[in-house]
Amino acid sequence: MENLTAIITSHPAFEATTRHTVVALKTMQSLSKGSFALGSIVLGWYLNRWANDRALNSNNAPAVFDWNKEIVVVTGGSGGIGAEIVKSLAARGINVIVLDVLPLTYTKGAKMHYYKCDLTNFDELQSIAARIRKDVGEPTITIANAGICRGKPILAASKEDIDLTFGVNNLALLWTAKTFIPSMVNKNHGHFLIVASQTGYTCSPGLTDYSATKSAAIAIYEGLHGEIRRIHKADSVRVSCVSPGPVDTKMFNGIKLGPGIASLNPETLGKKIADIVCGGRAKNIFIPAWAGLTVWMRAMPDWVRVGMQGFSTGIFSQLKPHNPMEGK
Repeated sequence: MENLTAIITSHPAFEATTRHTVVALKTMQSLSKGSFALGSIVLGWYLNRWANDRALNSNNAPAVFDWNKEIVVVTGGSGGIGAEIVKSLAARGINVIVLDVLPLTYTKGAKMHYYKCDLTNFDELQSIAARIRKDVGEPTITIANAGICRGKPILAASKEDIDLTFGVNNLALLWTAKTFIPSMVNKNHGHFLIVASQTGYTCSPGLTDYSATKSAAIAIYEGLHGEIRRIHKADSVRVSCVSPGPVDTKMFNGIKLGPGIASLNPETLGKKIADIVCGGRAKNIFIPAWAGLTVWMRAMPDWVRVGMQGFSTGIFSQLKPHNPMEGK
């Protein structure tokens, strides 16, 4: 028997089989480690999403929306992204109120209501809000979408350019919050969504004032979310923020994106924002998802930021946004 064993183990076929078996076992071990690592990453990603969702929604505090009764205010809803949000919501049979200093660029449907309003004027907004409550009812959801970009370097921008940018993008946002959130807090019911921007996380030459206002909008979002939950104890009021990448609207005329990168379609973005509202869950997201990579710029060394600013200068160097106030 021993001789037979010696003969078998010394045979070339046995040696080859043994060698392949060892390789196979090592490969399986490596694959096992790789699968474990991949599985850990996937599990971590899902756990992170779950934790974010619970945190943003006050540990799953109940919030039930009756879409036959909800009234949605959309600021800056006359054109661009706002118009697409309005149309998407109205198509679902939801009552929508448009607040804008400019006239509608589309036909007003049965579920749409339009009020001309200078959102930077607090007293005027209060007066219009009183009319809305009398004519339509108390708004339960607000989408703070109004925004403007003049697209000029600071030294080239006029005082009026800067006043308008901060007025529309920040003061109007704060006045809108102060006007419509109190009722939500009192009833512990509602949703306040802010449309910010990817540029709130990284500033490109030529967009300094605009980026500053969008950074402020993100800070306002974070502050409101904390105040509504921690100070006012209104856990069922949802607060969301959407930070889009470049959008194909008149506000970003002349933008030159790199190969393979396309501007967002306003209709697609408008529908996604409407989906968030109708989903009844608070979100803090980037659209498209790759726009979220800009968050990591804050953690990068200065040489990375400086290099990226050099790259983005070419993207925005030909930016020629329209002035919507010319059509007022």
